[in-house]
Amino acid sequence: MASTKIPLTLLDPEGGWVNAPVHVSELDGLPVLLHFWTLDCEDCAAQFEAINQWVVDYGPKGLKVIGVDVTHSDPELRDTNKVEGFAREHGLRHPIAMDDGSLARAYGVDKHPAFLLFGPDGRLKNRISGKDALRRMRKLLQDLPGQEPPALHGEVSREQEDQVAASHP
Repeated sequence: MASTKIPLTLLDPEGGWVNAPVHVSELDGLPVLLHFWTLDCEDCAAQFEAINQWVVDYGPKGLKVIGVDVTHSDPELRDTNKVEGFAREHGLRHPIAMDDGSLARAYGVDKHPAFLLFGPDGRLKNRISGKDALRRMRKLLQDLPGQEPPALHGEVSREQEDQVAASHP
């Protein structure tokens, strides 16, 4: 699986995008971070402030952040308006794809939140999920070749991560 190119073609073009659609050609030569989340995941929502800051800090340096909402795998239950409202509420400006479950299944994503980091060559470099995913991904982003570690504002502290994890055994 680590040698597979980003399969955005698995995302249903009719399934909906929030903020802006992404085309595979836009990702050529760029590192890409896919963030899998669901509307009802409090751990996911606790990460959005830091992810928004990554878009600000790393976007101009080439990182493409794409959210992947996997709230409903049944196309009949998907509600783009609900996801759009959620994105506005949390100030999410990066593109968000509404996955029917195909992309999550292709990469074995079964916990949320989850991050998949692809290198500029389009190959999967890291997959991280679970309660300390944000902290671990932050470290990987700071270590991206050619990237200067930015001062990440609005990070979720280790204490906040632990509080979220403790509230969801």
